[in-house]
Amino acid sequence: MAVLGALGVAGRATAATASSPQTETPPPAAVADRDLGLSKTGVLEAPSPPPVADNESAPGEEPALPRAYPGAPPRIPHGIAALLPITRQDNFCIDCHLTEEKVEGGPTPIPASHKTDLRNAPEKAGERVVGARWFCVSCHVPATGAAPLVGNGFSPGPVPPPPSPPTPAAP
Repeated sequence: MAVLGALGVAGRATAATASSPQTETPPPAAVADRDLGLSKTGVLEAPSPPPVADNESAPGEEPALPRAYPGAPPRIPHGIAALLPITRQDNFCIDCHLTEEKVEGGPTPIPASHKTDLRNAPEKAGERVVGARWFCVSCHVPATGAAPLVGNGFSPGPVPPPPSPPTPAAP
């Protein structure tokens, strides 16, 4: 064991004398806490966003809004304060939007995907909204006039084509 230790010391001494002199690298510059996050404030500051007025328009007063990107849930163009809370027994969104087709000035119909139980019967759309889709505001949010707190350069890129239906097994 003492021989191994002596070899290690000798090896280090030889490597140190054989290496060329190195210049010292300066330590990296410190980064101010204001430059670390998106808010551009110090870590001990808690900025408050500007107040936002709730959307108080009635259903049908405002046109449908464009989606943020293909496949994004539509935003709610009207106020929802009087329609909440959504409970297991009451969902005023469904009371209005459970229509078969879109008519001018009418509500947007609930799509078949919201009536499809993707866990137990993904090939069949039912008559009712399935439980996983019951709480609309989990995905759909009311539009407001709020300005974004930070910039957003998101681009969804090309939209892939829908998957082909399964081919039936040969007999």
